[in-house]
Amino acid sequence: MLGKLIKYEFKATGRTFLPLYGAILLVALIQRFLGRSNKGVFEELNTLGNFTNLALVGLFIALVVITLIVTIQRFQKNLLSDEGYLMFTLPVKIRSLIITKMLVAVTWVILSGIVGMITFIVLFATGEFFAEVGQMFSILIPRMMIMLQDEAGRMGLFVITQFALATFLMYIQFVVLIYLSLAIGQFPSFQKHRTAASFIAFFVINTAINWITGMTMLGSLYTGVNMDPTRSLFIANIMAIVFIVVMFEGTTYILKKHLNLE
Repeated sequence: MLGKLIKYEFKATGRTFLPLYGAILLVALIQRFLGRSNKGVFEELNTLGNFTNLALVGLFIALVVITLIVTIQRFQKNLLSDEGYLMFTLPVKIRSLIITKMLVAVTWVILSGIVGMITFIVLFATGEFFAEVGQMFSILIPRMMIMLQDEAGRMGLFVITQFALATFLMYIQFVVLIYLSLAIGQFPSFQKHRTAASFIAFFVINTAINWITGMTMLGSLYTGVNMDPTRSLFIANIMAIVFIVVMFEGTTYILKKHLNLE
């Protein structure tokens, strides 16, 4: 059932993201063609190239904004509005409904990053570029294998892995925080001011998370713990996982015990 929910969610959100991805790649291809045009022959096309530059920037800004809007809208509309009457009659746990929204939201962010990299390649990659990248990897990979045999090299790889994990967890935490804030707005006492309640809840909880994280790091310094970057990243990731679990369970509890559909 979870697989069917994820498939349905991708289908519903894909109507928004896929055309936007297509538009970004199309504009990038046009810009690449205009960039190669001869100024003496295609003067007007180079003027158009300035417009496509602006259009590309605008599309990427729109992608960021739309990603946030879809994250909020799909949870709000699908679970907290009239559609919720149907969703909560399905033979599936509330946790599965939330996990579906979360997984799809995070996946679209990853896909957006991939589209960004493809756009960069379309705009700037040449035969020389790919040759240089290939040469770089041919040098880099053997050196990395040598580094992994050394303790300092393994530590460096660990730091890189922790940093990548921190970025990933940071976004998941952000998404779950949105879900919890929207769920808090469903309490009966906030019925007339749901949006305001959710907005305030977001900033209060976010402030509390930042304060707890900061005090934990500061407390470690006072206790004499050596807070090198590796240890700091590791502690921050553990705390992020704890926050994600707590907020996820809080959202689940509210939807299970205090759901007040519009």
